[in-house]
Amino acid sequence: MGSDGRVDLEAVRLFLQLGRYREGEAALDRDPQPENPEWLRLKGWARWHLGDERGLLLLRKAASLARERAGWVWQDLGALLFRAGRWEEAEEALRRALDHFTAREDHLGRAWALHGLGVAHLHRGRTGWALRRGEEALALVRVKALRGFRSQVLVLLSTAHRARGELLEALYRAEQALEGRLDTDDRVVALRALGTALRLTGRPAEGRIHLEEALALSGEGARRGAALAELALCHLALGRKRKARQTAGEALELLDTHAPARSRVLAALAELSRREGEKDGALALFREALAIGPYPLMEEALSFPELFALAEAEGLAPPRTRRAPERPGVRLVLPEKRLFVGRREVPLEGSGRAFDLLALLAREGPMTWREAARRLWEEDGEEARRRLHTTASRARDLLADREAVRWREEVLELDSRRRWEVL
Repeated sequence: MGSDGRVDLEAVRLFLQLGRYREGEAALDRDPQPENPEWLRLKGWARWHLGDERGLLLLRKAASLARERAGWVWQDLGALLFRAGRWEEAEEALRRALDHFTAREDHLGRAWALHGLGVAHLHRGRTGWALRRGEEALALVRVKALRGFRSQVLVLLSTAHRARGELLEALYRAEQALEGRLDTDDRVVALRALGTALRLTGRPAEGRIHLEEALALSGEGARRGAALAELALCHLALGRKRKARQTAGEALELLDTHAPARSRVLAALAELSRREGEKDGALALFREALAIGPYPLMEEALSFPELFALAEAEGLAPPRTRRAPERPGVRLVLPEKRLFVGRREVPLEGSGRAFDLLALLAREGPMTWREAARRLWEEDGEEARRRLHTTASRARDLLADREAVRWREEVLELDSRRRWEVL
């Protein structure tokens, strides 16, 4: 409380970021402000994370009262609605947030809303749109130097790539998300993304290390439940059935208001039942997960194909992720400067001369860094070398591939495992 007896709402926000929802709510209750949109917003978040769906009602009231920060209230409401599995309502709230932010030229808010829309698309099974919104948000982060929001966007991109079966890209984005200094909340989400990406690429033992760290930082309520859900699947992938069941049971008690994480737990329990010969139980759990929505259930086809085969044999038609070809071809369209990876166009805003470097190497093959620098900037000193390192890093970032542009001693070259085409 402040010296005037009023609750410090910024301090409460930090409590909620750390997953200390009961303490945050207790502070809010000592100074009720039922007509203050920011107080209602924080109270709604705390209630929802503690398993009370009435938190959504508080967010709706905040949205109706807000003026200055209406975009942020709509953004929060959309985030809670999608966690509740109310995908269409979530998308509508996030579109309203995007309209507010765009009208006010609030670049950070716009990036948040694009991210939220990407998440909503993902959970409705629209993986192409999820990736597109995520890459639009990442381009905005680059252009406007919104470095504090970069990790959240990279996690969205990692999950969208996972859902599309693009596991190398998913792993790259998850590793990027953990770089730099992150607050506790961002670190938890990034650790979960990396742990699950490792599990789906066939490395569950490595994934478990990151997921256990995420769990240790997760605080209480639904956030802890989400970490437990992903950890349960990791135990199952390692063949630790008893530990998987125990972890899934603990998670389920915390996930009344978190539909996507509950879907993961149900998938884990369905696979456990299948392995134990309980076909009817496995199918019942699978149907319940499927009723929540296509994602994240669809990506579990990569880990548990027998479970999906059982469901299909019983007449169900679950959406399922299939592993995509690695390193799809790249097309560079001149002179419009358009970059396509497979069939997907990648936004170039904020990437400097990365496109020009890719086009140069694709047209003419490997060349010394000095020659590349002269062609791009008409100079070849140490400053040009540093600039070229940055440009090569941006090119890798566009393709979500550490090997896309290789620096071998004095020579730069493109990854020969990809097909490169300049039009």
